[in-house]
Amino acid sequence: MIAGLILKDSVEEESQIAFMDEEVRTFSANENPELVELIEKHKPELIAANVGLEQGKEELTKQEQELQDEGFIFTPNSHREKVVKRLETLKAQIVHQTGLQPDFIRFEPQISAEELAIDGDDALESYGVDSSDINSVEAFDAVVGAVTARFYQENQHRDLGVIVPEAVREKDETESEKELDPRAEE
Repeated sequence: MIAGLILKDSVEEESQIAFMDEEVRTFSANENPELVELIEKHKPELIAANVGLEQGKEELTKQEQELQDEGFIFTPNSHREKVVKRLETLKAQIVHQTGLQPDFIRFEPQISAEELAIDGDDALESYGVDSSDINSVEAFDAVVGAVTARFYQENQHRDLGVIVPEAVREKDETESEKELDPRAEE
């Protein structure tokens, strides 16, 4: 089981979490105890969150600078202090209250959607994801996080401080030729 999490910086706004195994289930929750309860129930091994756990004192971390240099647009962790602290607290609550220790990775919904060409329900379904349970933009983004987590598990990603999934279609021609024709190695 894997999950995607769109965590908001205040409990006045609903955070979204999507759990994915054979099917996708999305939930909204305002407070951390609700999220902890959902995580305890579904027991994900990996959670892709829209914010990272590391917060540098500088404007951009070295990895975020590399990401920006590659042309990606995102909000640096240094500008999301409240959400970073909330994620740190959530992680501690999960461990303390449930004994679970899921891995956390950072993803950016826009970057993952762009890299995987996910621009709607049909595109999500092309990745084997049933989109019938998605009822909001934030839930859609949480599902994109779960898809990113799947690419992370399958080691089809680049880690630039933000996990950037790499679709199979992005392999360079020489790699593709070798897979199609074993003689191409010669």
